[in-house]
Amino acid sequence: MENYRPANLSPAQIEQLQRLEHEFAELTGEPLVLIAYASQNGRAPSSSSVHSTSTTK
Repeated sequence: MENYRPANLSPAQIEQLQRLEHEFAELTGEPLVLIAYASQNGRAPSSSSVHSTSTTK
């Protein structure tokens, strides 16, 4: 992920991301972590370049 850096999120955005983690964990039945990255070149990725992974503990 050399073209991306960790996103600079506000506390409110982090809280919303945590709520989404909880919501998706309830839907999938397994714990997961959402990670936010921003494009290094300032361009939003196309939907085809967005990837999803999940981990279980």
